[in-house]
Amino acid sequence: MDKQEMIKKVENYVKKICEKDCTGHDWWHIQRVYQNSMLINKQEKANEFLLTMIALLHDLYDYKFYKGNAEEKLIQTLQELGIYEHIDKKDIENIIYSCVNLGFSANFSSQKELSLEGRIVQDADRLDGMGAIGIARVFTYGGKNGRPIYNPNDHELVSEEEYRKIGSRTAINHFYDKSLKLKDFMNTNTAKTIAQERHQYLENFLQEFFKEWNGEK
Repeated sequence: MDKQEMIKKVENYVKKICEKDCTGHDWWHIQRVYQNSMLINKQEKANEFLLTMIALLHDLYDYKFYKGNAEEKLIQTLQELGIYEHIDKKDIENIIYSCVNLGFSANFSSQKELSLEGRIVQDADRLDGMGAIGIARVFTYGGKNGRPIYNPNDHELVSEEEYRKIGSRTAINHFYDKSLKLKDFMNTNTAKTIAQERHQYLENFLQEFFKEWNGEK
């Protein structure tokens, strides 16, 4: 089985699972992360096959949706798709470790050491949490999980334990718990450049939000 066949199998499997998602972690999120990864990789020159596999699989068994052992489940999925035995053991380890450890919550206390491919997909995933798309995803996720837009009486940042257990208390809190922090955690120069503009978009949105909230305009 060649690499394109393996990619197609994984793509079809992930698309089937994610296409009806309503939390902002849908198939189009996966597509954007892949596209951002390829954009970043124009400068980084990492392994495109591994980049693609990590981008496709990175959210499949995220703790927000899957409560079992994500590492074991990823291995099981690759075995069931019949592609596990066609990938070098070192590359399998790279794919699995990157998927399990590139998320924001996995790096809440300290940054995990990832491969170049893992760092690129991590950047691509973080970029999708910023800018106009990032704003849309915050409110989509918040609404799906029953969170209010904002509560001025409950604006404390959550701890790592709280973040993993319950997440941000309101949609607006999420910008301060996560979105506004992403700019400072980019790995690659390409992502750092893109993040500057997307971060400013977040800042501008919040300024406008609070002016309207407070009846200033």
